Amino acid sequence: MLEIKSKSKNKEVDLFIKIKTNQCETDQQAAALMYNAQPNDPRIKMLKSRLRKKLLNHLFFLDFTDQSLKISHRYEQQSLTLLYQARTLMNEGENITSAGLLRSALDLAQEAEFTSIIIDCYQLLLENYSLSSSSKDFYKIKNILAKYRSLATLEHDAADLYYTSRLELNKSVSAKNKYLEKLKDVVQKLEELWKKTYSANIFDYYYKLSISLHELTGNFAEILKTTALSEDLLQKGKINKKRFDDRYNKFINVYAYLRVKEYEKGLQAAASFVQVFNRSTNNWFAFMENYFLLAMHAGEYGQASKLYAEVTRNTFFKKISRSAQERWSLYGTYLYFVNPSDELLKQSNYRRLMSQVPEYSKDKQGFNVAILILQYMYFVRAQDIDALGYRIESLKKYADRHLSHLSKRNLLFFKMLVLLVKEDLDYTQAKKKAERLLQLLKTTPVPGDAYAEIEIIPYEHLWALILEMLKE
Repeated sequence: MLEIKSKSKNKEVDLFIKIKTNQCETDQQAAALMYNAQPNDPRIKMLKSRLRKKLLNHLFFLDFTDQSLKISHRYEQQSLTLLYQARTLMNEGENITSAGLLRSALDLAQEAEFTSIIIDCYQLLLENYSLSSSSKDFYKIKNILAKYRSLATLEHDAADLYYTSRLELNKSVSAKNKYLEKLKDVVQKLEELWKKTYSANIFDYYYKLSISLHELTGNFAEILKTTALSEDLLQKGKINKKRFDDRYNKFINVYAYLRVKEYEKGLQAAASFVQVFNRSTNNWFAFMENYFLLAMHAGEYGQASKLYAEVTRNTFFKKISRSAQERWSLYGTYLYFVNPSDELLKQSNYRRLMSQVPEYSKDKQGFNVAILILQYMYFVRAQDIDALGYRIESLKKYADRHLSHLSKRNLLFFKMLVLLVKEDLDYTQAKKKAERLLQLLKTTPVPGDAYAEIEIIPYEHLWALILEMLKE
């Protein structure tokens, strides 16, 4: 995001480069590299302070015209910059010049419906007109300001509802489940507030929480309706184009296609939407996860391999978070299992994942079961009964400890895996005795995200793959 360059090398630039290139990630490393000292050395504390000030000063020079950024950020930053400049000029007594800047800031803020900035502009204009004795302008603006203050009160109410809900939804799985009923009331209140005001700010809160509610309750068909309705409102000018995040709408649309199992439509949508995401951003990698999973669920393993290669060869892959890189490694390992290649074997952590039984960890929430199942399939292929018995105990232990995290689909598939070991990997008996569980699995819907562990490949497909391995 920030870049510091200097013709003459100095300590601040040197430390910045070392941090950027991952040469030092802790105070201890920084102190040792810069001064061969301990972290409590006053020199490293002063150096960090000087670097922090330089980085903060660079914030004034960031380029917000970058097309990869949300368009609303551009309008917000431009109007805030003009507002700051106008305030500075007013402090210096330059009222005429500052009034022009305030009107420019106001135009931008109104275009993008930034209510708080609009109010700040009008308040400064009131101050400006009172000092210049512009009576007509003063009273005209005073009346307009009163309307925006009334709108701001409703927007603050909506913000309180939204951020309280976001806090509750960031808690544990059980806490999310308890909050779901209340969330329905919150979404309804936000809808009422939006229809009362048609505020861009309130619509944003309403839209995001509606998506969250449908995700958590597994109502993914409603997400498809929400994204289609939002796109329609956008095209008709009913919601602000400067504020609505159309890229997120496309992202969640593709995700919903994945969850309602409309794979062909999802793949078509993903192929047409992928170009709107900048390849250097986290958003692109997140979008590609859904695109990849659509291909995996559709059984299009050749296409999945191409998408996986495109992601891992992206020069920005090493810059995404460690957890995101680990997810892609897990995806590659599943892909190798169903569509093996030497290249995939190198890129995934196949052997490491096969050898380690993971303990439940929050950073892998949603993928713990996927790892256990993958290990299980590996030992089925290897016909290693002893190792399978150990994995079955791991599955049982996980289910006992984290029952609240598991969906009905997880539990049904676990039962099928246990049955397989009981039948000593006998193809005929396993297929026959698991048939009832398989039919139940096919009629059990995919749960909402409040309950779900990710199925990288649908369990029905995995069972067919396991039976095929037994048959061979």
